[in-house]
Amino acid sequence: MTTGPVHTFLLYFGIIASLLFNVVYFSFGSVSPHYDMMRQPISDLELQPYGWIQSVNFFVFGLSAWAFGIVMRTELHGVVVTVMIPFLHAVTGFGLMLAGVFTHDPVHSAVLLIAFVAMLIRFVLFAIYFADKPQWKGWTTYTILSVVLMILFAWRFIYADHYNFPYAGVFERLVIVTRLVWFVLFTLKLLDGRRLDPVVMK
Repeated sequence: MTTGPVHTFLLYFGIIASLLFNVVYFSFGSVSPHYDMMRQPISDLELQPYGWIQSVNFFVFGLSAWAFGIVMRTELHGVVVTVMIPFLHAVTGFGLMLAGVFTHDPVHSAVLLIAFVAMLIRFVLFAIYFADKPQWKGWTTYTILSVVLMILFAWRFIYADHYNFPYAGVFERLVIVTRLVWFVLFTLKLLDGRRLDPVVMK
């Protein structure tokens, strides 16, 4: 498969937007006087003065996830696994964009939950996809490990946030960083020329 400038631009956009999302929420949280990054979730930044900054941050991050689904649609063809991966990218993207529009619960938490579940399912589908691809050797194990870590960190975040324990915000950020590292490494492989071939079902 050949790739054009739009394809390459969307790959870079995905990396830049993912890194920017982390830079913005960390920087904004650092200067918000009534916000505790160690304890509070990122979403609480939308309720701070100048909370529109985090709302825009969610929206741009979601837009990049949706755009990356277009990249996956051009990289993958054919069967259920490869069709669902781009679709779930779109679901995650729209969920994040809506989180930037709807800042209050229950809608805010609901769309973020949908985005998170869609992301986890997408990771599982990637693990299945990588299993019989020699050019992606080791990525099934790495992807499954990432899923397990994100679930564990998310569980610890929900538990700590519900009972108002310290470090709830830390666990939420560990989920995001785990996804970030996987995504950046994966996208850099694509930029380096490694392709995603259609899945052959046996």
